[in-house]
Amino acid sequence: MRKLFQGAAFAVAAALVLTGCGRGGSEGGATPGITDTTVKLGAFTPLSGPGTVASSATKGSAAYFAYLNAEKGGVTFGDGKTRKIDYTMLDSQNSPATALQLTRQLVEQDKVFALYGSNGTSANLAVRDYLNQQKVPQLFLVGGASAFGTEHAKYPWTMPWQLDYASQGKAMAKYLLSQKPNAKIAVLYQNDDYGKDYYAGFKEGLGDKASQVVADASYELTDATVNRQVSILKDSGADTLADFSIDKFATQVIGQVAALGWNATHLLGSSGTAVVPASGDAGKGIISTAYLKVNTDPAERTDPAVLSYEDIIKKYGGPGVSADDQGVVYGVAEAQSLEYVLQHTKAPTREALMDAARSLDGFQPPMLLNGITLHTSADDYFPIQQSQIRRFDGKTWELIGAVLDGQ
Repeated sequence: MRKLFQGAAFAVAAALVLTGCGRGGSEGGATPGITDTTVKLGAFTPLSGPGTVASSATKGSAAYFAYLNAEKGGVTFGDGKTRKIDYTMLDSQNSPATALQLTRQLVEQDKVFALYGSNGTSANLAVRDYLNQQKVPQLFLVGGASAFGTEHAKYPWTMPWQLDYASQGKAMAKYLLSQKPNAKIAVLYQNDDYGKDYYAGFKEGLGDKASQVVADASYELTDATVNRQVSILKDSGADTLADFSIDKFATQVIGQVAALGWNATHLLGSSGTAVVPASGDAGKGIISTAYLKVNTDPAERTDPAVLSYEDIIKKYGGPGVSADDQGVVYGVAEAQSLEYVLQHTKAPTREALMDAARSLDGFQPPMLLNGITLHTSADDYFPIQQSQIRRFDGKTWELIGAVLDGQ
């Protein structure tokens, strides 16, 4: 058991004609969103506004579903029926209020079978009550707040996928202490559940060395820049920066650190790493955690899973979806996990879907790092509990050491 420690629509398949109403199962008729030949899934993701980089995960999943539909005829469920996936993405604009409105639309108007891969920690927290009241699965959401897994008794229809932020922060702290036990640490964090969870896990990992944090600063998603915060943190005399920022802010941090000539050990939360490859030499030496394969890593170039992944994205990714984007890798690995869950869904009901999601026992999606497997149970809603430290060499990421347990 995991220890407590964290619009416009895009359709992959043709529109699905639904019958029945039902709530969560087969009460009052057939479960909404599923027939003998199709299953309708929905998601919200920031296709515009702040945080759009994160939408690459949802687009990666959409590409994988398009591949399954085109080349395998869909997914063969545990009841023996093969169903094509009709996947609808709606633009949340990174707004929790908009996400709730769109979620109601997906459930009450579009009548989806389940939400899968909806993107954003705050947005997913905002819709969690509603989906659990409606008994609609909120499955493999994109968001690493530990509450998504630890509060499963209250929210049994909600399950994350990724390694939670708190556990990633804890792993980074342990690595730092093993390499630089006397580090003077400055912390930058996003002032929401994402940044606070990362920071809490980082401090837990530091243990009695938490006093080595000499300064911290936060930012809001509405801020224009974080340059002032970075300058203040440098002036603290810290020789290490624990950076729990994302998207444009992570890009700004990398640029400001370089502009200031701050030669600090730079730890970066994994949700901010999508922008690192574009930074080139400025990002050289950045350290983060990983559980996904990196297709640009020379060591992975001949991996059959990587080659298959690149072929899928080339054929089905669509404009602007790059195989080199780690967000896309995430989306495909997550979709591979859902494929496995659907294959073990023994009846066309939402309860059966959640039963399968709670019964993962050692499955390794092809795009996860070797040695990292999925495990869940009725008491464990954290599918991924392992990671590996990685460092950016100016061109790609290199893995360091062995696979670490996230607890």
